[in-house]
Amino acid sequence: MTLEQLAARSGVAADKIAAYTQAGLLPCKDAHATFSADDQYWLDMVNCFLENGSSVEDLKDLMPLCEQCATN
Repeated sequence: MTLEQLAARSGVAADKIAAYTQAGLLPCKDAHATFSADDQYWLDMVNCFLENGSSVEDLKDLMPLCEQCATN
């Protein structure tokens, strides 16, 4: 799905998704690429962390570890 489609499905603004992608918080590392259902799952997780007090800086360290655990 496109960035705009992911934004519509998730309720998260496209510019925020692009910023999260650029920060390395989603498996898709290019905001101009095609996003998958996995990216939407990770976006939901990022939003959950942010809503509960984590910062983007916190997540820059955490999300790669989560991705690594998910692939093992």
